[in-house]
Amino acid sequence: MTNLLAAAALIATQMGAPLPADAPAVVVPVAIAKAAPAASAAAASGYVSATGFLSGNGYLHCSAPQNGSGWMSGSVNLTAQMPVNGPDGVHGTVPVSGYVFLNGSCQNGAGFVNGSASVTGWGTLYSREGKRAGTVQLNGSVFVSQYASGFVWVNQYANVSGYFTADPAN
Repeated sequence: MTNLLAAAALIATQMGAPLPADAPAVVVPVAIAKAAPAASAAAASGYVSATGFLSGNGYLHCSAPQNGSGWMSGSVNLTAQMPVNGPDGVHGTVPVSGYVFLNGSCQNGAGFVNGSASVTGWGTLYSREGKRAGTVQLNGSVFVSQYASGFVWVNQYANVSGYFTADPAN
């Protein structure tokens, strides 16, 4: 109750009203200056993209008899380390991977095969100062079409994209 009476007395003195002799002491609050918080160097969340070469290898079996036609198929694990540049200068290298199932016609153990793969990746991006800035998730698809003769080596250019999620400012 004393605080309420002190507040009423303060208002009364500011208006120039006379106070009774037994009025509580008027305490004028003093403003305390505080330094403004430093501007955060945290990066903003946003969309990102990356490009690079996915590579992998595997064996494909041709079902054709000697000097005959047939079908060949098999799967290849594709991997890459993709450099990513995000908003406000964040950057990093993100592992990306996926499987491509290749099939096509063959003759004498060789032929053209094709297939598509969905690739995904997840990793951490860092600020210009080298501090962790947040995480990124990447997705994309690639189409592979090439000649194979039992063994196939895939080196496919890919463009992936995703979303960078900035860490909350500390």
